[in-house]
Amino acid sequence: MKKVSQAGKGELAFAGSLFLLSLVVFWDTHRLVLPTNNTVVSPRTFPYIVATVLMLASIGILIEVLRGREALPEGAEPGEPFQRADFRTMAIIVAAIGLYTFLLERTGYIISSTIAFWGVAYAFGAKRMLRLGAIAFVFSIIIYFAFTNLLGIQLPKWVIENLITKMGG
Repeated sequence: MKKVSQAGKGELAFAGSLFLLSLVVFWDTHRLVLPTNNTVVSPRTFPYIVATVLMLASIGILIEVLRGREALPEGAEPGEPFQRADFRTMAIIVAAIGLYTFLLERTGYIISSTIAFWGVAYAFGAKRMLRLGAIAFVFSIIIYFAFTNLLGIQLPKWVIENLITKMGG
C-alpha cells in the first residue's frame, strides 16, 4: 500500500460518502412497508440492487486509491501537479443557493433568484456588481413571466411578482 496523495484523500472522502449512502439506502429499504397484495417483484428489489452497486463501487474506489491508482481529473494531463479545490468559490455558491432556498417563500421568486444568480456569477469571477445585479434581475423577471404567463406554472409571489401578474393579464 502506497502513501495516499492529496488527490487520493479527496477520492477516499468520496468513496466513504458513497459507502455511507449505500448504508442509508439499505437501512431505508429495510424499513419499507411491503404491500399486502402478492407481487412478482418486491418493491425492495430495485433499492437493494442500487444499494449493492453503490457499496461495491465505493469499495472498488477505496481499493484502487489505496493501491495508488488515483483517477485523473477531467482535462488534466498525467504528471500535472494537483490543484486544490477552490473552497471559497464553493462556499459562495453554496451560500447563494442556500439563501435562495431560504428566501424563496419569503421574498418571492424574482428577488431570491436575483440574489442566487448574482451570487453564483460573483463566485465565478464577475466584476461589475451593479451590471451583474441588473442582468440577474431582468433574467429573473423574464423567467418568472415565461413560467407563470406562458407555461401556466405558478412560482412563489411577492410584491414584484404581483405587479408582473397584473401586467401579464
